[in-house]
Amino acid sequence: MNGLLDELGKKVVDRWLTTLLLQGLLWVCTAVLAWQLGWAHALDPGAAAPLLRRLGGDHPAAQSAAVVAGMLIAAAGAGMTAAGLAAVLRGLRPAAARSGLARWLRARRVRRWERAGERAERLEAEALRAAVGSVAVGPEIAEARARQSAVSLERPENATWVGDRLRANVMRIHRAYGLDVTLMWPRLWVVLPDTVRTDIAAAQSSYAAADGLAGWAVLYALLGLVWGPALVIAAVVVAVGAMRARSAADMLCQLVEAAVDLYGPALAEQLRIPCEGALTPAIGGEIDAILRKEPARP
Repeated sequence: MNGLLDELGKKVVDRWLTTLLLQGLLWVCTAVLAWQLGWAHALDPGAAAPLLRRLGGDHPAAQSAAVVAGMLIAAAGAGMTAAGLAAVLRGLRPAAARSGLARWLRARRVRRWERAGERAERLEAEALRAAVGSVAVGPEIAEARARQSAVSLERPENATWVGDRLRANVMRIHRAYGLDVTLMWPRLWVVLPDTVRTDIAAAQSSYAAADGLAGWAVLYALLGLVWGPALVIAAVVVAVGAMRARSAADMLCQLVEAAVDLYGPALAEQLRIPCEGALTPAIGGEIDAILRKEPARP
């Protein structure tokens, strides 16, 4: 356990240095450039020449050290601000999920999911009618099902792919084992090996880092008020954050599901529930009943 905590501590320090501080320095440099160029000379490299000459000139060591220290402090402040903005945006998600835009996106994803499912069912019906082998039509059916799963593993209920992927993870575990993963997860975490917990913690950190890019997008968008190209940077940050969040969420869900598949029986044994083989819905129901700690009913 101490080794796990030490490793997680190192990861926190590495994350601070590589994500917050370095990203903060990049934002500070962009802010200085934006202030120098402005809208009037947004794409004029020559307008940045005076700034480069001032930076490249001879300066006393104390002055250079003060500038470096100031930039590091500003970068740290920008990093904490971005983290705070990301937390605020996460807090606004429940309200945003009820907005008109979210309902439109959800309906659009449902239509895509249903069209892909209808195509797969049509191909399956044609294969049954033709009574041919699966070699000719199998790839087409598999592709149609893959397109449906690419939209969502379950029927979409959220405006985003990530939201539906997290929801599908809960549904799949409950359907397979009758377990409430939210209730069961802290107990399962205790019985997991250190290596598995480290992998899951790393996936969680990757997802949190990708989710935190929303805060940086807001800061770059604010720079767009004085420098137009910053708006393009903000759009790129949003796109990169979305792709990274999607990949990290998928990996996190797969690791959580694998942990339940492989170590669910160990949790049952720790709760003194006999489980000689694989986890079953009946055993999962017993685990769920114990963890809920509900009063006995007459």
